[in-house]
Amino acid sequence: MSLGRRPLAFLVVAISLATLTWAARAETRIGVLYPESAAPYLKLYQTIISGMALAGDVQLRSRAVSDRDSAEDVRNWLMSSQVTVALGELPPALTGSLAMPLVHGAGALNDNSLSGVSLAASPAQMFKRLRQIAPDVERVFVVYRPQATGWLIAAGKVAAREQGLELIIIACDDVQQASAAFGRMLPQTRPGKDAIWLTLDPVVPLNQLLPVLLRESWDRNLILFSNNPIDVAKGALFALYPDYPAMGKQLAERAKKQATKSAATGPEASEHLNAAVNTRTAAHLGIVLGERQLQAFERIFPEAPK
Repeated sequence: MSLGRRPLAFLVVAISLATLTWAARAETRIGVLYPESAAPYLKLYQTIISGMALAGDVQLRSRAVSDRDSAEDVRNWLMSSQVTVALGELPPALTGSLAMPLVHGAGALNDNSLSGVSLAASPAQMFKRLRQIAPDVERVFVVYRPQATGWLIAAGKVAAREQGLELIIIACDDVQQASAAFGRMLPQTRPGKDAIWLTLDPVVPLNQLLPVLLRESWDRNLILFSNNPIDVAKGALFALYPDYPAMGKQLAERAKKQATKSAATGPEASEHLNAAVNTRTAAHLGIVLGERQLQAFERIFPEAPK
């Protein structure tokens, strides 16, 4: 190399090193906490964390925690992180005093003040799928607790309007009120024209109410749709539920914004979803699903015997 070319070569190397250094600094350092759990839940958390890595420009560290961990231990472990992602149900004592942004995931986020990505499916996608499957539906009923899922219902109002649906919302403060609300609602419903949206709001005790709602929806020709494929296995028409790796990516994107304090507070719904449908229920409701429509569902019930 000639002496005249050395300054140019050094400049190129310097710029390259500066670019690499800037890229490394641009990565968001995320500390992920999740509960020490048995195999099924542990696999779920690990799947979400793997999805977070897909976001790019992130440095991830993850740690399982339990009641045996002290808040000081957790704070020290998080010292090099810019933002914390808390998956599942963690002891509040471990996350309540963190001096950095906190983003929640892998939970229903039934609290309007929590920042993060909920397991609840995007209302826009819920109502779009409802329109595709049952275009004759005009009204959608939903029971909720304002302090828990007010954020979701607000998004639902916009989504319903965009799909030309009337969203009839019934606010309840407790399980007793919710049960009574369903009792008043069902006689008002119209066969083939009305649907019931089951959210993850704990004010609706589905372990008690689901059998009643399934029977009534069958007898009254009502569409029941939810966020849980297990409900579909039991007889609901369809459900949308998170694609967990993709939800992890959405969670990491939220954490990156939160680290720069540019994201709004409050929960957001999962946008990347899988779908389940019950073909027996569809046939009973007079809904014909073609082969192409069925290909859009990841799970189809009743499941064929293996």
